[in-house]
Amino acid sequence: MRIGLFGGTFDPVHMGHLILAEQSRDQGRLDEVWFVPSAHPPHKREQPLTRFEQRCDMLELATAGHPHFRIERIEKELPPPGYTVQTLTHLRQRHPDHEFFLILGADSLADLPGWYQPQQIVSQAGLLVAPRPGVMLWTAERLAEAIAVNAGQVRLHYIACPLIEIASRELRRSVAQGWSIRYLVPRAVEEYIRERGLYRPKASGSGPASATYELTLL
Repeated sequence: MRIGLFGGTFDPVHMGHLILAEQSRDQGRLDEVWFVPSAHPPHKREQPLTRFEQRCDMLELATAGHPHFRIERIEKELPPPGYTVQTLTHLRQRHPDHEFFLILGADSLADLPGWYQPQQIVSQAGLLVAPRPGVMLWTAERLAEAIAVNAGQVRLHYIACPLIEIASRELRRSVAQGWSIRYLVPRAVEEYIRERGLYRPKASGSGPASATYELTLL
């Protein structure tokens, strides 16, 4: 099977994530897309995160009814830090008959040379990349040169995807300010956030202006 791996904190999952996943599935001729929520993202060690299982709950709600979407919780089982190459290696060991592809934004692709063991990443998975506003599109040749491998080892394909600028951090800020996130996240996710009080500010004074931002911590 051809499997797309879509990693991230998904804090919270939003419509941009779902559109990218579906376009990658379709254009990349994938059998399934596996959402891989990060448990211990190495680039966000100092950033508070919503509990892993709550982020998984939101993903389950967001993808409910899609027969080709699945939530893969493997990173909860792996020791920190949660490097992509580590996740890939374990998934390939568990599913040796699958062919894996990483689903990335063009901004993440530009950062890939700085990831842990990027050569091992491109040797284990193809790359399905969505353009990002204002981000230059790297060629396979440029990426290969940046990580010191032969260009033939880089399987890079771009996805024609709407340029939707939704950021999870902005959604968290909107909730903290009491603003609407309707149509930015699936309705079930919006209700989950509201019912559990996720991303709500903790008052430190007498009014909204004195509220401080607080997330549910791991």
